[in-house]
Amino acid sequence: MSPRHFFLPTLLICSGLALPLRAADPAPSAESRLRDTLRSTMAQLQTAESDRVAAQAAKADLEQKNKDLAEQLKAVLKQEEADKAAADKTHAALKAQLVVEFAEVAKLKEALAESQAAHARAEAALHAAGETGAKLTLDIRAAQSRADDLFRKNQNLYKLGLEILQRYEKFSLGEALAAKEPFVGSRRARLETEAQDYSDKLREQKSTP
Repeated sequence: MSPRHFFLPTLLICSGLALPLRAADPAPSAESRLRDTLRSTMAQLQTAESDRVAAQAAKADLEQKNKDLAEQLKAVLKQEEADKAAADKTHAALKAQLVVEFAEVAKLKEALAESQAAHARAEAALHAAGETGAKLTLDIRAAQSRADDLFRKNQNLYKLGLEILQRYEKFSLGEALAAKEPFVGSRRARLETEAQDYSDKLREQKSTP
């Protein structure tokens, strides 16, 4: 039962008791005491009512403060959850970016290694080409020198062969008799034929560098 509901019945009871006592005992001292008791009770009831009202107000204030704090806590937790989600998203994005950058760095390292290897191979090929070119130059010079030498020898051989053929072609019957050599008839004809064949063979075998 609330204090307000308790206050009214108590006041009525006390008023009802006061009337018989006043009728039975008209003594001023008893009535005075009763009134004092009633006033004291009513004052206590008023104080209790005031305390109740104050307590209810304090309770309502505390409930409102608790409600406000709960709302603030809810908002803080919601914001914290949103901040955590944003931080997780940023962290995931940074992690993915780092993975991509690491992959790019690995590709660049691989490309650099391949470029260095290709450069080394190119230098080796250039060096080998230089050596090969130098060797080819020497071989060409040697071949040219040999060709020049063969050409000179071939020219000399050709001249010598022509001189021999010319000598045999100009070798007449009188010269053969003077040389005491029997160049007559078919013998001379065969010699001329052999001289012509030898001349043709010399021309065919003549080398040109």
